[in-house]
Amino acid sequence: MGSEWKEKYLVDCLDKLIDYRGKTPKKAENGILTLSAKSVKNGTIDYSKAYYISRETYNKFMTRGFPKKGDILMTTEAPLGYVAKLDRDDVAIAQRLLVLRGNSSKLDNSYLLYYLKSVRGQHELLSRATGTTVQGIKRSEFEKVRIVLPSISEQKAIAHILGTLDEKIELNRRMNATLEQMAQAMFKSWFVDFDPVIDKALAAGNPIPEPLQKRAEKRKALGDKRKPLPEDIQKLFPDEFEFSEELDKWVPKGWEVKPIDKMIQINPRVTLKKETIAPFVDMKALPTSGYSVSDVITKEYKGGAKFEKDDVLLARITPCLENGKAGIVDFLHDGEVGFGSTEFIVLRGKEAIKTAFIACLIRDSKFRKHAIQSMVGSSGRQRVQNACFSSYYLAIPDNVVLNNFDRLISSNFKTITQNKEEIITSTILRDTLLPKLISGEKRIKIFEDSQNN
Repeated sequence: MGSEWKEKYLVDCLDKLIDYRGKTPKKAENGILTLSAKSVKNGTIDYSKAYYISRETYNKFMTRGFPKKGDILMTTEAPLGYVAKLDRDDVAIAQRLLVLRGNSSKLDNSYLLYYLKSVRGQHELLSRATGTTVQGIKRSEFEKVRIVLPSISEQKAIAHILGTLDEKIELNRRMNATLEQMAQAMFKSWFVDFDPVIDKALAAGNPIPEPLQKRAEKRKALGDKRKPLPEDIQKLFPDEFEFSEELDKWVPKGWEVKPIDKMIQINPRVTLKKETIAPFVDMKALPTSGYSVSDVITKEYKGGAKFEKDDVLLARITPCLENGKAGIVDFLHDGEVGFGSTEFIVLRGKEAIKTAFIACLIRDSKFRKHAIQSMVGSSGRQRVQNACFSSYYLAIPDNVVLNNFDRLISSNFKTITQNKEEIITSTILRDTLLPKLISGEKRIKIFEDSQNN
């Protein structure tokens, strides 16, 4: 630690400590967003977990202080010590949250965020916690928490370095979410809503089947905002519909209707000898949105689902399937074999059905509903059976259309993989620097030089 750094009680460095524990405002259908501990993940705020209170309740309830943008939120229980920086004004705070605002001459809020996330900061909190099953910290104990303080300028410099890495991580995450949404939207447009066929039928003056007329009206209403496909791709689609007995609905004329298991390999045969050290993925590594698998480790193979590069993993068991757990195997090299939970279903395309198509299919709401409805087993241990893939039919175009879909969309998934790798690299660097910068083991050069002179 730098010789000029000081250790102080955290509360002595705050301008504001807002604590609404034990108070719950009355909910409303709209109004002011209200956050509780459920809304704070480690470093982020999940507004989907918030609820509303009326403006009148807000003004009456928030007598202990109003949070504002830049304040630090900290969970006090279940779990203890999760922190995030508030990124907006006009929010209310309810159960199991503290609002911390540093004194601008003593404590930079961003530095406080990283201090509380550090091993040292977490130790200060957890060592003063009470409870066994659920740990929490009392106000009297929180007031004993100490913080190590370099100068305010060095605090800001430390926070800037760590914050730049966090901004890069968040930017890549947002970019991946956008790329995934674009892929999903194109899949739905081509293979669920049949927009290119509707557009051609409208242009040709061909009749639109009654069940598709509402969609056709929406397409017409877009006017100039409706962006047709490039001519060389648009001409690959038919301009008429025909009725499918298998699907009991209208589908593009000439498209083949068949079950998924005729297009996709379910748990394809993969060879991996027992006791081989190989990449391993457990259930918690699968995301509930997006496709990026995290926390891949290596371990000895003793059993489990086996997979290769570009396979798609789908959770088969409740509640993982309902929660959306799925991912793409983009972390293996060509010819490399990995393995994972026995509760994975491994999916691999046939012919022109490729990884991007399968990834979009398993996120499609209609397919997911079908898979969930087909689960069997006792309560809490229900599983999707492979037979569900033979009872779900799709209308599929020829290989030329499928290959063009893959050509247009696969670049999204390549970028997603590149962004994920950058996220991993930036996360490792941030997590390596965090304890070193907060402890003073590693000094920023300008401050190190000033100390040595």
